[in-house]
Amino acid sequence: MTTPTVAVADDSHRRITRQTLWTGAVTAVEVLGAFVHIFVAARLLGLEGYGALAVIIATTTLVHGLIAIPGGDTVTTFATRSIADGRRKEASSILRFAVSVSLGLALVAYGVIATLTLTVSGLLRIDEAHTGAMLLYGIVGILLATRSEALAVLRLADRLRAHLGVSVADNATRVAVLAMAWFAGGDLLTVVSATVAGAAVGTVGMLLGAAIFAGQAGFAGLFRSPSIRVPADVIGFHVGTYGRTTIGVVTGNVDTILVAQFAGPADVGLYRAARRIMDMARRPFHLIRTSVQPELSRQWYSGQGEALRRTLFRFGTYSLALAIVGFTVLGVFREPIAVLVLGSAFVEVAPLLLILIPGAFIASAAVVGGLPIATGHVWPSIISMLGGLVVSVVGIVWLVPLYLSDGAAWARTASSIAAVLVLVPFVVELWRQSHRI
Repeated sequence: MTTPTVAVADDSHRRITRQTLWTGAVTAVEVLGAFVHIFVAARLLGLEGYGALAVIIATTTLVHGLIAIPGGDTVTTFATRSIADGRRKEASSILRFAVSVSLGLALVAYGVIATLTLTVSGLLRIDEAHTGAMLLYGIVGILLATRSEALAVLRLADRLRAHLGVSVADNATRVAVLAMAWFAGGDLLTVVSATVAGAAVGTVGMLLGAAIFAGQAGFAGLFRSPSIRVPADVIGFHVGTYGRTTIGVVTGNVDTILVAQFAGPADVGLYRAARRIMDMARRPFHLIRTSVQPELSRQWYSGQGEALRRTLFRFGTYSLALAIVGFTVLGVFREPIAVLVLGSAFVEVAPLLLILIPGAFIASAAVVGGLPIATGHVWPSIISMLGGLVVSVVGIVWLVPLYLSDGAAWARTASSIAAVLVLVPFVVELWRQSHRI
């Protein structure tokens, strides 16, 4: 006879599996779109032009990350708690609060980007001819500001099929603009325009989907009140999320900016291209973690410790198996993959992929790393990411002047491994606490 705990866990696992499959389809569309983007951009811009694009992307993403606060984790964790306790209007206030903060700060971030571009673009290693592309790409951060909150609503409503439709429209728009650029001989500004157009289509679609399915997710009176009043612990978590997001964005983008200080545009282009392929390879693991997180929150706040541990064990095993297969294939076929995606001018990306694989493998397989956020504990993630950032900066300053793009890849791998090692004790302690809830 099936025990209630096992039945609850199985129901959660079916929901996670369903959401993972939908998100997997989204990821397939996004990876295909990213492949087309890299394929066209690398050939249109060349090695140095792609390096310039990398610096623009890194700089604008860094500024938005330092100022804006994505609220998806806040909605997933605390709106779930409010809905589970029957406080559906409070859940709506949390959603309105997260969306308002995200959008407002994104607008502030764009103002900073515009000021930096028009005053100190030389210090950022951005040529004056590329300032228009910089200003245009900065709009992407505004368009994406509310994506995480909208996606959280669709997850809670278990309606990720809507996300798939939006992703198809988003990437189809990007590909259409890139196709025109390919046949018309476009430049950097045209490549950036494709990203902006796709982001605009995707954001409109996500917001419409969230508005349609908010009721099914458990939000009550979402459009009947302007209130953004939320409990104090929600604000504390959101502030902590700002710290975590800031460190994450710095870690994800300062490497490119620092490499540009110690190496030429060609090495920046090689490193960024290798990272882009590795980021694409890690997407399936990200979708597993994001699909698991809402269920971990439900199980934690409902006192279902055994079900939570079963969920972690099952999907941790899936992630490990996928990582072994996926990164082995990438390691063996790294050179053909690099040439296929980027072109023969980027053949030197292949050795960098081999350097990046160990760090990506460890970070991707560790699906349990999402447990602290799912249970409302933001500081373990902040400490982990801060440790990774320190290792990254020290590694780049030390290794890049000596080994150029190879040194940057080794610094990235060391950073990924350090972040996971720092997080392990916190995850173990939460695992122990799950026996007592």
